[in-house]
Amino acid sequence: MIEFKEALEYLKKREVTANELANYSGQSAGSLFLVLNGTTKNPRRNTKDAVVAYAKILMEKNKEGFDGDTVYSNDENVLDKKDKNYIKKLALEIRANKEALLHEQSFKDMIYIEALKMALLAKEGESISMQKLIDLNN
Repeated sequence: MIEFKEALEYLKKREVTANELANYSGQSAGSLFLVLNGTTKNPRRNTKDAVVAYAKILMEKNKEGFDGDTVYSNDENVLDKKDKNYIKKLALEIRANKEALLHEQSFKDMIYIEALKMALLAKEGESISMQKLIDLNN
């Protein structure tokens, strides 16, 4: 269960505004602004409850977690397009430098990268085959 201080930090990291929180909770934006910026050190119980409840709603909606410092995804099925593009660029770079890599310690890294690609394919629910890896590299 998330505590008030952690929920407050999460909302700050997500850059939630006092107006957004006020729209959810029905409380005044002015008093919520003072809570969000740290001026109000000990808010009322209903304000704390609203902060915790809204943080939980956002975390659930966005499939996120928070470790007190970092917002992270809890969605194990997410592989966003940026990640796919990065992997494709990395695969192209590996293909372009394959001969040099074979002569270096980096060969182990190349094998590791291939294993990561297979894991990503499995994460997407696709069957893993050499053809899929070849297609991913193209």
